[in-house]
Amino acid sequence: MSAQLKAQRSAPVAGLDQLQYVEADGVGLLTINRPAVHNAIGLTTMPELARVLDHVETAATLSVLILTAAGDKTFVSGGDLKELEQLTTHQAASSMSRQMQRLMARLSDLPIAVIGAINGDSFGGGCEVALACDIRIASSHARFAFKQVTIGITPAWGGRARLVELVGRSIALRLMLTGEVIDALEAMRIGLVDQLVDPAAVLDSASELARQIAANPNAALRAIKHQVNHGSGLVGEAAIEFEADSFARTWVSDDHLKAVAAWKQRR
Repeated sequence: MSAQLKAQRSAPVAGLDQLQYVEADGVGLLTINRPAVHNAIGLTTMPELARVLDHVETAATLSVLILTAAGDKTFVSGGDLKELEQLTTHQAASSMSRQMQRLMARLSDLPIAVIGAINGDSFGGGCEVALACDIRIASSHARFAFKQVTIGITPAWGGRARLVELVGRSIALRLMLTGEVIDALEAMRIGLVDQLVDPAAVLDSASELARQIAANPNAALRAIKHQVNHGSGLVGEAAIEFEADSFARTWVSDDHLKAVAAWKQRR
């Protein structure tokens, strides 16, 4: 699908400089395009990301979003320290943190699946961006590290909580307290990534998975994502009612009726 996107793509978000966004056949491809600074995210990157999310949140025909970055060495190196040097007060630093936390929450909470095509190293905030994706397919050469502690700061973009949830408290603390760099195999072993592929195959593998997902009815895909995002904290009768209502909405939908009719025809 990566080649297909190049051939049939549309670019519905105009005026992007540090990001690239195209879509085709129900799949969006968002690329962080700052190779000169190892795809670091700066203060000027954040408003562009917000604009892309504005579009994706309301694009009813989309089924999947792929997030990747330019080149084959670095996914996201973290925050752009040259730009972040402008944050000289507590208020400015906390404001930036809140802005990025909200952006990462919006990415994670999108009504469609988000596949991270992790094309290279993810350090500091880059790991936090990767963890906001639903599924992570990584280069076998990629490395990962929560390096914030090595420059005397803490994670700031929402990755702390996601890391603890994903790999457990003790492993998360080890990574965050040491700044240790782990290779792709170790990242796979602890559950930080879901699939390892050859560096040249990262985007193609993510695209193949996106195609497989997007081949299914859009309403059901969005209902499942909603269940996962909003149903995990429910218990007892609330959990029963939540799942029953979600299922019933899809059961009586046109997508389901058409799929059943097609299945009967094939049988």
